Amino acid sequence: MSRWTIRWRLTLRNAAVLTGLFAAFCAVMLSLVHDHLQQQADQWLGEELRELAEEVNLANDSSELLGTLRKRYAVHSHFHFRVLTETGEPLFQSRFLSNVTLPTPGPAAELRGQVVQDLEIPEVGTFRLVSSAIRDPQSKPLMLQVAAPKTAFRREFQWYVGTVLAMVPIALLVAIATGYGLARQALAPVDEMVATAERISAERLDQRLQVVNPRDELGRLAATLNAMFDRLHRSIDQMRRFTSDAAHELRSPIAALRTEAEVVLRAPRDAEAYRRTVEQTADEATRLGELVSQLLTLSRHDAGQVPIFEETVRVDLLLLDVLGRFQNRSVERSVTLSCGPLPAWLVVGDDLLLSQLFYNLIDNALKYTPSGGSIRLWGHVYGGDLVIGVQDTGIGIPDDLLRRIFDRFYRVDPSQNGDRGGAGLGLAICQAIAEMHRGQIEVTSEAGEGSCFQVTLPGEPDHQPLTEEEDIALAGEAR
Repeated sequence: MSRWTIRWRLTLRNAAVLTGLFAAFCAVMLSLVHDHLQQQADQWLGEELRELAEEVNLANDSSELLGTLRKRYAVHSHFHFRVLTETGEPLFQSRFLSNVTLPTPGPAAELRGQVVQDLEIPEVGTFRLVSSAIRDPQSKPLMLQVAAPKTAFRREFQWYVGTVLAMVPIALLVAIATGYGLARQALAPVDEMVATAERISAERLDQRLQVVNPRDELGRLAATLNAMFDRLHRSIDQMRRFTSDAAHELRSPIAALRTEAEVVLRAPRDAEAYRRTVEQTADEATRLGELVSQLLTLSRHDAGQVPIFEETVRVDLLLLDVLGRFQNRSVERSVTLSCGPLPAWLVVGDDLLLSQLFYNLIDNALKYTPSGGSIRLWGHVYGGDLVIGVQDTGIGIPDDLLRRIFDRFYRVDPSQNGDRGGAGLGLAICQAIAEMHRGQIEVTSEAGEGSCFQVTLPGEPDHQPLTEEEDIALAGEAR
């Protein structure tokens, strides 16, 4: 059945349930009909027994009683009668019972009320027997018995059983037809989803499934699929932009390399010209290698290839090391680089990736902070995580561009790159590295006032804080 369609599985299960309910209903109904027919038969026997008792009570003596009984009860088409004395001797019995022995429920003097029982008479059939005790006009106890064959009762009950059995295949067909119709109606939205999903492709990602009722199961399924299509649409658009921008960025250094090689090969050059060409080629090759390395980092992150980190990194010491790389550049650009207190914090991660994360942030801040400005690094523990801020007094970021600041190949100030350079991948890589370490990165900025990038990293405090010498070294590098 696992190979059948859901529609037919639902149909058969619905038919099985309805058939089971119908069978249970029929069983209960036939049981009630059987009891009703039995009660009706017993009621008729009781009426005949009462009539027999009235005849006994009206008789003045035994001879008159026997005459009346022989006249009225000797032969009967359906009921058979017997009257027994106190000792159990037959006082009267119908002709049919002449050769039949009927059981007695006990002595007539001890019998109370009516006793009904079934009995099997060999070569005759099953009978229903009702017995009762009364007293004759002389106050002598007599036992009255009335018997009737159960043939009519069985025939009538079998007619009901046959009618019910004849209704079973009809009910089964109705259950299958009804179940198929209900399954078809219930799965109609699924067919529409399938048809719509088949029309969706990489070139037609704008189509969405119709959500008729968002509160039922199919509505929630359609909403979930639409959300998946939205993510897929965004991912494909991002991949297309990423591929286009990567091709554009790779074209520039490759074109520069080719141009330099073609120019130097057009005519013989002196050693100095060749040396300059080789230097320029090396610079472009270095730029190209860095760009490829950045693209590989982002592609691994997009593919979910998050490395398994086993190394414990002391973040505050790592920040101290990264700050030391910018001391000379900050002095050359007349930018004040300072650092506030840093909590001793341990993170399970990769020290090279974390160094690249904070190097990119500080390098970016230094590029966009004019002379006379300042860059401040600070950190504090909040909610069990370490929050590290890189705050500058640079040109800032307009509010309408903040949402795109982490997009790949996006630069806030492309018309004024100058010596800022870069391919627009630094912040995207920062975000990827933070997410690799189960953290996040956020930015707040005001145009003309500066920006503040905050990196949140989970971890735990280290009970060995910075030594006094390390604090002095950090203060000296910040100056």
